[in-house]
Formats: sequence, structure tokens, C-alpha cells
Amino acid sequence: MEPLLSFNQVSKTIGNKKILKDLTFNIPTGKIIAFLGQNGAGKTTSLKIASGLMDIDSGEVQFLGKPIDKSKKDVMFIPDYPFLYDELTGEEYIRFTAELFKIRVNKAIIGEKVKYFDLQNEVGKKIKNLSLGNKKKLTLLTTLLNNPKLLLLDEFISGIDPINMKKTKTILRNYVNEGNSILLSTHQLEVAQNFCESLIFINNGEVLQSNIDVAAVTNKDNSLEDYFIRTLSEGVN
Repeated sequence: MEPLLSFNQVSKTIGNKKILKDLTFNIPTGKIIAFLGQNGAGKTTSLKIASGLMDIDSGEVQFLGKPIDKSKKDVMFIPDYPFLYDELTGEEYIRFTAELFKIRVNKAIIGEKVKYFDLQNEVGKKIKNLSLGNKKKLTLLTTLLNNPKLLLLDEFISGIDPINMKKTKTILRNYVNEGNSILLSTHQLEVAQNFCESLIFINNGEVLQSNIDVAAVTNKDNSLEDYFIRTLSEGVN
């Protein structure tokens, strides 16, 4: 089956530093994939490139076999901290985003989505008064209005309280069960182990391992943290 997203020998230099070095990996359809690596490994740069927010120096990035710049609406990137309009209410922001995406919504549709995201008591508030967890749920709600096929999440799970965490995971799993995929960059290895199905491991802009089944490398005696440290120290290719 053709991969949803593919990086083929992608390189990127910023300033005098080579961030990505012939990076190659594939993202299949219908999977939650952990994107792992230390700080500075190139994860955020890769996500920005995949979403069309950053150009590459060499190589190729494709979405369903076509250049990524032809498929920007199908790939959505959410950074670690939501960039929202603090003075708008949640509902005003939903309507603003719908207009930006040229999506027709009415009060009933908005109400249905707000209920699904457990934001009924929050959307009337100004965004600046929302908790981080609710800001992230609002960001996810508005991002999914566009029905992307691939979500790129950069430390999205970080800073969310347990109740919002559980709801957010349910929403994301339902999204993937509809045939979409998620590439999740995270330092929370316990989240990656329990939430993701496979992993891509990069270090210093290069792939160490890709499309590794999480269940195959973890068990009651070996956590993903153990695997992460071992892989990093061994430099497995």
C-alpha cells in the first residue's frame, strides 16, 4: 500500500547547522506513530517540512505519491503551545477558523462538535481564560474542521491534565479509526508506549529506526524508556 507520507533523503540546513541529513521514512495509513529523539534531533523541523511550513534543501517529501505542496490541506500541524486569539471566545474562534478554511458551519454543527470535545462550559469564555488542556482541545477541534488525513503533533500531549488527556486520546484514536494517521513527537515515553502503535527514532537529523512496532520492543521487563536509551547508545541503523 502506498504510504500516506514519505520523506526521501531529505536534508535541511539552518544557518550553519545541518538539521536533517538524508532523512528517509514513511507514514502508513491508519496508524498512531511516535516520533522520538532527543532535543535538537530534528523532529520539529521535520514536522514543519511535512506540513509545508518549511522548505527543504534537497530530497523529496510526498503525500500519497504527490509533492507535499499539492496536499497542504490534507496535512495539519499543531505545535506544542496553541497559537490562538486570546480576546476571542471559544465559539468565536471556531467560527473564525471555519471561515478561514471556507467551511460552512451552523450553530447545530458547532454545538455537536463542542459537545464531542467536552467544551460546552468553555466555549463562551475568552480563550485567555481557558486552561491549557482546554486550549489544546479547542485547537484540535478547529484543526479537524478541515478533515485532514494526517495530523502532525509536536509535544501536543504535554501539559494536559488527566481528565483532558483521557478525552484527547479518545478523540485522536477515533480520528485514526476513520482511516487517518497521527505522527506524534513527544518526550513522554510512557505516553508513546501506551498510546502509539509504532515509532520512528531519529538522532542528529538521521533515522536510527523507523516503523518499529512498539509492542515488539516493550514488555513488562523492558519499557520504551529502556529501548530509547539503548537505541541511542548503540546508534542502531
